[in-house]
Amino acid sequence: GGSFTSPWITNQNNYGLDFEMDYVPKFGGNGQIIIGYDFNKSVGAKLEAGYGILGQKYEDTYKDTVYTRNINLNYFQLPILFKYRTSGEKARFFLTVGPQFNFLMSAKQEYYKRGELYNDSTFNKVGKPIKIGEEDVKDRYTSMDIMARLDLGAEFTLTPALFLTVGMTSAYGLMDINAEDFRIPDHSSGDYNPSHNLYGGVNVSINYVIPLGNKEKK
Repeated sequence: GGSFTSPWITNQNNYGLDFEMDYVPKFGGNGQIIIGYDFNKSVGAKLEAGYGILGQKYEDTYKDTVYTRNINLNYFQLPILFKYRTSGEKARFFLTVGPQFNFLMSAKQEYYKRGELYNDSTFNKVGKPIKIGEEDVKDRYTSMDIMARLDLGAEFTLTPALFLTVGMTSAYGLMDINAEDFRIPDHSSGDYNPSHNLYGGVNVSINYVIPLGNKEKK
C-alpha cells in the first residue's frame, strides 16, 4: 500500500526567536506492507509496517528579510488498526481506527535567510548554543511518536483472490515531538506550546486474500 499526504506540525517551535513564521503546505507520503485478518465478514484487524515522511514548511518576511524553512521527519511507522466493513460482493465501505507508532529515523531541515543558509546561533532550553540552520536536527525531536489513526474508504473486488482499497487517511500525534532540551517558550507569549504531528491524505492498496477455512487472511 501507499499514501499521498499533507503533513503539518502544530504549534511551531522557532527556538524562541522574536518572530513566528507562516505555515506553507507541504506534501509527503508513505509506503507500507499490510497484513490483515478477518474475524468475520464485517470485523477484522491489520498490522502495517512502512516508511513515512512528515514535517512542515514555513515562509515569512520579517523586517524586510525573507525566511524559509523546510523540515523533513522520516519515520518507520507501525500502525495497529481495527477494521469494520459493510457487506457487498463487488464493493464495500470500510473504517479503520487505532494507534500508529512512529520511530524517528532521521530529521533534516533547510532553513534559509535571504536565500542563504541561516547561520545565526541561539540557545536551547538548558543554555547550550545551537546553530539555527543546522541541517541534521534529529537531536531536536523525540525518538518516538504515537498517533491516533483513522481511515475511511471503499474496497473493490478485482478477482476472488484480489481486492483494491481506496480511501482517506488521517492521523494526529498524541505526544510532544520536541526533545526535552528544545521545549523553548515562544517569544510572543513567553509560554511553551507542545508540537504535534498531523497529516491527512489518500491511500491505495492491493490486497491478496488467503482463505483459512471459513476465515480470510489478507
